[in-house]
Amino acid sequence: MKNEQLTHDTFLHHLNEPQQQAVLHESGPLLVIAGAGSGKTRVITSRIMRLLSKNTVIPQQIVALTFTNKAAGEMKERIAAQSAHHARQLFIGTFHSYCLYLLKVHSSRIGYETFSILDADDQLQLITSILKKTGSQKRYSPKNLMHQISLLKCNDYHQDRDAFMDPFVKQVLMMYEHEKKLSKCLDFDDLLLQILQLFKTDSSFKEFHQQAVRHLLVDEYQDTNRVQHELLKQMALTPGGDFAIDSLCAVGDEDQSIYSWRGATVANILEFKTDFPDTKMVTIAQNYRSAEPILQVANHIIKYNLQRTPKQLWSTKEGADRVRIVTCVSSYQEGELIAHGIKQLRTHQQLNSIALLYRAHYQSRTLEEALIRHSIPYVIIGGIQFYERKEIKDLLAYLRLLVNPFDRVAFARIINCPNRGLGDVFVEEFFAVWDQQPFWQFYEVANHLIEQSLIVPSKRTALKQFIHNMNSCSTTSNAHDAIEQLIKKIDYFDYLKHAFDLEQAHEKIENCKELLRATKHFDDIGISSITDFLAQVTLMQEKAQKNEGEQRVHLMTLHAAKGLEFDTVMLTGLEEGVFPSPHAQHQLESIEEERRLLYVGITRARERLLITHVRYRSSFGTTTDQVASRFLSEMPDHLAQRADASFWHEHQLKQFFSNWLGTTTAVKTHIRTFGTKTEPEKSTAPAQNVRAATIACTFQLNQPIKHAKFGIGIIKHIDKRSDDDVVLTAQFKAGLKKIKSSFVEKI
Repeated sequence: MKNEQLTHDTFLHHLNEPQQQAVLHESGPLLVIAGAGSGKTRVITSRIMRLLSKNTVIPQQIVALTFTNKAAGEMKERIAAQSAHHARQLFIGTFHSYCLYLLKVHSSRIGYETFSILDADDQLQLITSILKKTGSQKRYSPKNLMHQISLLKCNDYHQDRDAFMDPFVKQVLMMYEHEKKLSKCLDFDDLLLQILQLFKTDSSFKEFHQQAVRHLLVDEYQDTNRVQHELLKQMALTPGGDFAIDSLCAVGDEDQSIYSWRGATVANILEFKTDFPDTKMVTIAQNYRSAEPILQVANHIIKYNLQRTPKQLWSTKEGADRVRIVTCVSSYQEGELIAHGIKQLRTHQQLNSIALLYRAHYQSRTLEEALIRHSIPYVIIGGIQFYERKEIKDLLAYLRLLVNPFDRVAFARIINCPNRGLGDVFVEEFFAVWDQQPFWQFYEVANHLIEQSLIVPSKRTALKQFIHNMNSCSTTSNAHDAIEQLIKKIDYFDYLKHAFDLEQAHEKIENCKELLRATKHFDDIGISSITDFLAQVTLMQEKAQKNEGEQRVHLMTLHAAKGLEFDTVMLTGLEEGVFPSPHAQHQLESIEEERRLLYVGITRARERLLITHVRYRSSFGTTTDQVASRFLSEMPDHLAQRADASFWHEHQLKQFFSNWLGTTTAVKTHIRTFGTKTEPEKSTAPAQNVRAATIACTFQLNQPIKHAKFGIGIIKHIDKRSDDDVVLTAQFKAGLKKIKSSFVEKI
């Protein structure tokens, strides 16, 4: 019996014309290109409700596929709000959950009456055991191999192993598949591949499924991989390529395809009309999220991509001065600018509605430190705070043990990191001796175990090497040098490459490099000893914990921001080699995905968008010039207010945001465009204060300068000894130097 609530008005209420076209589409394949913020979930759920309102469709004939359980849950809730009865009978879920359902129902067809599913830990354990059997555990990373195998399988390359596989990867894959078969186990990729194989080889199953499921809906089609795309073809088409079911509705946006590293391919949505003949296409371009000026910037950026269907997002939400692009002198000033901005914004909006977005996790460090200094609560979405990350805690534990040989917690953390064959049994033996001699340093315990031959030779050798590595680092050296030496001595980067997949290892190595940059920065401002540095880190962590509250600024990578929206978005680090990332700079397809990633970031903003980039970044003690991201030149000047904050005072930072928010009428902030000079404002201050004010404005902390002998440097301290005598302390490549201001020039 049909639910009385399922009337025509129910599913067409508040839909615009393109949305109605998608909902009312009767039969055949339908591709809905739904731009960011265009209400695609509403379209899918309304289409389902419309199908249910027809007397010829029953709930069991409808299958809606999504990519996350969260998205599936949201759809179910919306359907249940209209008809709880129908919501229970529909299948709305992920590709993997649907294929698992089919496998359970048709297990006899694949030769498994019962089977188990391997989770990620199970897979890793199995691949590790295979590496041990081949004697290759020290040469190959289990996580890397697991990632490679998954990518190969989700792209269906397993059918042509010779063409696509490294011989060793092929060997591991064959052994991996053999072990799974013996154990009657499937991994997540197998859930899709087994059903795909069933569709291809069992005509009765294919015919049965096409008769049972008459209406397919797929969300986020731009995120499908080759196997998922092939599955949809098998579900909807006859062996001859004719359309076999009543309708297939694919909803997506190629401009938001940002997951190629997971196996997704933008080609699936671009080639949809070719693979499904007579496809009707509907484009939904009206955006219900962002102000029109923000969308205009997004439109101008994404039009440079070649792999897309042209469309122009638009909104009835008008506004002016919604996008600003600011140049900062360094990442530290960038953090200060953003912190000042948030302090101004929090008087107008909740902290929860502000997001800081960056390309890679390592970029969060200077932003976090600035927020902590200004007592601004924050939370990292899809990650953890910089100083809480595993690799950072490992290296900090080495430092702690170096300056405090009694630190048992630090010792327990690092004694087998990287793996030295000194596992749990050894640690128990070590601490048993330490408990008997509680006033011994860890060196003394270790020497006792070695000299008394209380441990086997292999462990003695490993322990001796550990002591040698620790002794080679001086406790009186600065934190930067100590960490740099430790990373080399213990081959920490090699350990990360072996222990994690390529993407994770790269991210963790970048975090370690950022830690080195942090120690160099603290050294520059006088916090150089290991003890002082560790104390500073502890104080920052303690202050960050005190700042925690319900209202917190959101920090996240651009990938983690997908699907979210905020009143104010601050996009940081738009420089070549940062965004776009260094791995994407010379490949057209990769650059296009980076541009799509920027497009996703821009379209997260509802009211305001701030974009920042810096002139200089520190790297291992040297200051390097940064080239502004190519994407900035793709943003027309008339759409974004551009400013150079390189020489701004604190009060100018405040005025900049006050002016933007419209809260200051008496004071105007000069916005200096690139390549122009700002004329000084006339002052009504007494004459005797004019010269002092002028000197104060001439040089700023973190300002870049140039010296004839020492080259480019960054100002770290300003000493105004008289109106005409200013001494600068600046960081050059050769170190800190005190120089009279008359001997340097600003750059």
